Amino acid sequence: MTSVMERRNLVAGLAIFIVAIFAFTGSASARLAHHKRAKSPLSDPAGHETCIVAAMPSSFMDQGEFGAASSIADVVEVECESVYAEKTVTISDEELYSQCDKRLYWATPSAYDDKVTGPSTKVELDNDGNATVVLFGGPSCAAASTLMSAHLDVAPYTTTVTAFEVLPPRPTPPGVSASPEKKIEGEFESDVATIIQVEFPPVFAEEPVNINAAQLYSRCHISPRTFFVGMEEDGPRVLAYETEELVGLKLDNDGNAFVVLFGTASCASGPVMIEASLEEAPYTTYTSEFEVLPPVPTNEAPVAG
Repeated sequence: MTSVMERRNLVAGLAIFIVAIFAFTGSASARLAHHKRAKSPLSDPAGHETCIVAAMPSSFMDQGEFGAASSIADVVEVECESVYAEKTVTISDEELYSQCDKRLYWATPSAYDDKVTGPSTKVELDNDGNATVVLFGGPSCAAASTLMSAHLDVAPYTTTVTAFEVLPPRPTPPGVSASPEKKIEGEFESDVATIIQVEFPPVFAEEPVNINAAQLYSRCHISPRTFFVGMEEDGPRVLAYETEELVGLKLDNDGNAFVVLFGTASCASGPVMIEASLEEAPYTTYTSEFEVLPPVPTNEAPVAG
C-alpha cells in the first residue's frame, strides 16, 4: 500500500512540475515572440526611422463642381534626422497620379510660383530636417486608397511611405476646419500652409462663402503675407493674393468647398482664428482655429547609452 501511495505522489509531483515548466516556457515564448516582432526594413537596428512622411489629412473627400469637380489637396510633411539638413527628398505617388487623370501639382509654401506637375517632386530639408509640400490633384480624381513615398536622395537612401485616401463626395456636418490644425513653420522662411475646408448644408449649394484669415495675415510679416489657392478646370489657381480675406468661394452640390491658405514668410508662431461666412442670407458664420508652431527638430535619433 505504501509503495502505491508513493508512486501516486511521485506521478502527481511530476505532473505539477511539467505544468510549471510549460507555464514558464509558454510565457517566455510569448515574451520572445513579442521582442521578435518584425521591424520595418526602413528602420535602423534600434527601431528608429531615419525619415517619416505624413499626409495631412490622411484622407480627403474630393470636392468641386463643373470643370473643377473631384479635386483634392493635401499638406505633406517629411521629417528626417537633422543631420540630413539641406539634403533633398523625393516625394512621389504614382497611384494618385493615375487616379487624378495624371494631374498632380506640388508647391512649397514659400515658392508657390515654382510648383511642378507630375507624379513626384523634390523638396529640400531645412536645418531641423523638416520639409513641407502642398499637393493638389484633379480635377477628375477617382476615390481610392494609395501609398505616398518619400525617398532620401543621399545615403542611406531611406524610403518611407504613408497611406492616403481619396473619398467620394457626400454631405458632411456643417463647420469650418484647418488641416492640419497645427503646423510647424519652415526653418528657412518661417512659412506655413493649411487646407481650409468649409461645410454647409446642401441647401446652400453653389452659394458664395467668405474666408477670413486676418490673424494669420497679421502674423506673417513679409509680402505677400497670405494668399489663397483653389482648384479650377486647369488646376490650382491663386484666388486671392496679399489679402486677409477670400470672397466668392463657391460651395459644391454637397455644400462643401476647400481652399489652401498660404503664409509665405516670417510668420510668427501662435494661434489664429479662421472664419467662414455665407455671403448671403442667413449669413451663417463658422469659426475654427489654426496654430503656427515654431521650428523644431521632430525626428531625432535616440541617444545611445
